[in-house]
Parts: sequence; C-alpha cells; structure tokens
Amino acid sequence: METLLAVVGVLAFTSCVTVALVVRAARGVRRRVLLARERLGLAARARTYGPAGELARLRRELERSVSGARSALAAARAVDAPVGDVPSLLSRLELVARSVDGELRMLDAQPDRSRVGAALAEPRSRALAVVDACANLVDGLLVAAGHRADELAVLQAQCAVEAVALRSARPMDPGVTRA
Repeated sequence: METLLAVVGVLAFTSCVTVALVVRAARGVRRRVLLARERLGLAARARTYGPAGELARLRRELERSVSGARSALAAARAVDAPVGDVPSLLSRLELVARSVDGELRMLDAQPDRSRVGAALAEPRSRALAVVDACANLVDGLLVAAGHRADELAVLQAQCAVEAVALRSARPMDPGVTRA
C-alpha cells in the first residue's frame, strides 16, 4: 500500500512539474510572438509618412541603439577590453529609453494626429539624446578595445624575428651529431 501511495505521489508531482513547465514554455512563446508582431508592425508603420511614421522610426532607432550598445558591451567583455562604467551607464540608458519609448507609445495611441505632431518635439529630443549617448558608449568601447594595438605591433615584430630565424636554420646533416 505504501508503494502505491509513493508511486501516486511521484506521478502527481511529476505531472504538476510537467504542467508548470508547459505553462512556462507557452508563456515564453507567447511573449516572443507578441514581441515579433510588435516589431513587424513597427517596421511597417516606420515606412509611412506623417507623425505615425516618425513615431515608429524614433522607436525603432531607440531600440536599435540600445541593443547595439548592449551588443558592443558584450563584445568588449568577450575580448577582455576595458569597459569602465559602461555597464551601469547602459543600465541607466535602458531605463531612460524604456521611459521615452513609453511616451512615444502614448503619443502613438493619440487619435488626434494634429496633437501628436505638436507634442512630438520633447520625446523626439529625448530619444535622440539616448541614441547619441548609446553611440558615444559604442565609440568609447571601440577605442578601448583598440588599446592593444601596440601589443599587436610588438607581437608582429617578434613573429617576424622568429620567421627569419626559422628560415635561416639549416637542417643538420643526418650523419653529424650535435655536441
């Protein structure tokens, strides 16, 4: 009887865990589908004219710049380049970008397009400031990654010296022994 209860308990536990994993996976897939749908809609609206198109273009540029800075940081870390305070600055920029993106979304929801055009100046300037700050961070990371150019020159010279030494080495006569 105890064995039967243990088996039923294990089956109940595994079925609960399986259901939880399936629900979690479904939520993840749903989130990715919604994000892809939003990106596609944004790309389509970015090709239009007027305030709606400008809003979409600003939102895409904002997302690209933050994503690019995040990628540049990851690449800099991968090659052990100095990153300084970039991680914390990028986190703060991501927060500001989310806030500006929220403003742009609210403007996009405004049914009166004449009001959108008038209210777009402030969020546009903030979005462009975030884009510029991200570009500055990427430029700084790029320059910092090139800090090893002098090490490369030294390594290149050492390789040239070794290549000359190897070319000048002559094979020994098999009958001659070294002393």
